[in-house]
Amino acid sequence: MTKAGGVREPVQVYLDERDRALLDAVAERAAVPKSEVLRIALRRLAAELPASARPGAALASLVGALDAAAGVPADLAARHDEYLYARRAARKPARGRVRKK
Repeated sequence: MTKAGGVREPVQVYLDERDRALLDAVAERAAVPKSEVLRIALRRLAAELPASARPGAALASLVGALDAAAGVPADLAARHDEYLYARRAARKPARGRVRKK
């Protein structure tokens, strides 16, 4: 967090040669200090991560998760209830009382 006139807490980061070159190149292309590149990247990463506290926040990461999976019916979205409940009914024994004579 920043306050007027400066940074509140300095942080030291160790980078390998490849990451340091990338940081230098991005900072030069964006015409901002390297520290600002790191702040922007941190904020963007934080925004992309699912926020577990919000209901439904992880839904976006599930959309399309089965698109490339093998054995998934092409009409799964349209007929999801049929696939779900047909298999469940096939495994589930019939409920009912058997009367003794």
